[in-house]
Amino acid sequence: MKHLSSHIYPLGIRWQLMLWYSFVFALLMVFAGLLFYNRLQSTLAGSLDTELQLQAQQIAGDITIEDGQGITVHDATADLPGFGRAGRGQHSPPPADVNLDILVRVLDKNGQPLRTTPAFYALIVPPQSVTQPLHGLPWQGTITTVDGQAVRLYSRALVADNEIFGVVQVGTTLTQVDTTLQDVSVELLLLAPFMLALGGLISYWLTARAFMPIERLIKAARKIRAGDLRQRVPVPRPHDEVRDLALTLNEMIEHLEQAFTRQQRFVADASHELRTPVAVIRNKADMALMQIFTPDEHLNVFRSIYSETERLSHLISNLLALAHLDEGQVRQKKEVVRLDHLAQVVAEMTEPLATEHQVNIQVETKGQVCVSGDEARLLEVVMNLTENAILYNNAAGTVSLSVKSKDALALLIVRDTGIGIASEHIPHLVERFYRVDPARTYTAGGNSGLGLAIADGIVRAHGGSLTIESQIGQGSTFTVALPLSQ
Repeated sequence: MKHLSSHIYPLGIRWQLMLWYSFVFALLMVFAGLLFYNRLQSTLAGSLDTELQLQAQQIAGDITIEDGQGITVHDATADLPGFGRAGRGQHSPPPADVNLDILVRVLDKNGQPLRTTPAFYALIVPPQSVTQPLHGLPWQGTITTVDGQAVRLYSRALVADNEIFGVVQVGTTLTQVDTTLQDVSVELLLLAPFMLALGGLISYWLTARAFMPIERLIKAARKIRAGDLRQRVPVPRPHDEVRDLALTLNEMIEHLEQAFTRQQRFVADASHELRTPVAVIRNKADMALMQIFTPDEHLNVFRSIYSETERLSHLISNLLALAHLDEGQVRQKKEVVRLDHLAQVVAEMTEPLATEHQVNIQVETKGQVCVSGDEARLLEVVMNLTENAILYNNAAGTVSLSVKSKDALALLIVRDTGIGIASEHIPHLVERFYRVDPARTYTAGGNSGLGLAIADGIVRAHGGSLTIESQIGQGSTFTVALPLSQ
């Protein structure tokens, strides 16, 4: 029986909603039925009590006391069947049917019965129903007969000249009320399954109608394949959750289309970049195997092969770094890193390259600026930006590295005095293999077009941002913003 539910085919969301709706509807029906039953019972009981009070008031109006001695019954009350036998000293007659006869009794101020209808003898009357009215407080309650039938009894005092001279008691059977409540209960129980089934069918129909737009979205989404990401799911007119779902799906498909396009372009660019050094290595190796060169020429060939191998190794390392950044697999240390110190170190490391290209490097720092992150990764960012600024600068140009803090951010600003970049190229500079000049290929002083992409990925992984500003003929500015260390 282990995990039995996992072997049962799960119900669809439509059936689940129908069952939940039916369950809630059943609870509401039970609550409404109980409320209606209690309300009906209270109404019937209140109506019955009011009727008894009016009857007792009418009988009390027909009873008077003469000279403080005898009690006289007048008008219609004196004509009640059997009313008065107790007052004549006769023995109590056999009890009549409480469901058919009238229940009335009159007692004197001592609690002794004076007038009693035959059916009243069948009642089991509690003493407080007599003593309480004699103290001026009406009494009302439910009692039983000798055979267990429920009877509602009302007792009130008989008053003349502000003095109590007796008690009148009026009762009525609850059989009719119980029968009415029982009939209502049976009707409710018979009606409940039908209403529950009808509610389940209606809820299933409403659920099906509510899911029609979603089914259309599902059909449209199934038509969209990896090779046809230009299609979009239909957007319903009503401004509801389904419309939000359709818009979200379209946004997701658009992002997938862009990612798929970038992936295709990346694969094509990577293949092209890898094919070039491999072709050079193969060509040089073929020439060396022909044994037509002198030893010095063979040495130059091997040097060329080694150079292309280094280039290939560097390109593969960059590709792996980008893949790890995309998958979030780069393990970054969390340590306090002095960004101003990194700028000084990078300036010293790139001094030979700057000298080779006749570029002057300047470093400007304002105290210690610390960030939290991986020092090796951040060093790679500063190195990439500085090397780009040197490689694409003018002869006798300047590269300045500035580090400062502003508004809880650490800023690394790398400026150069190069030829600048056109504004239409700036948004694409961090794309992989993107070059401002498509005809430019790798040289000893060039790159593969992955440096800025890697730098941007590392900066974003540290919770920062990389912005680029440039103007033709005035140089470029690369700004790295990172959260200051806490």
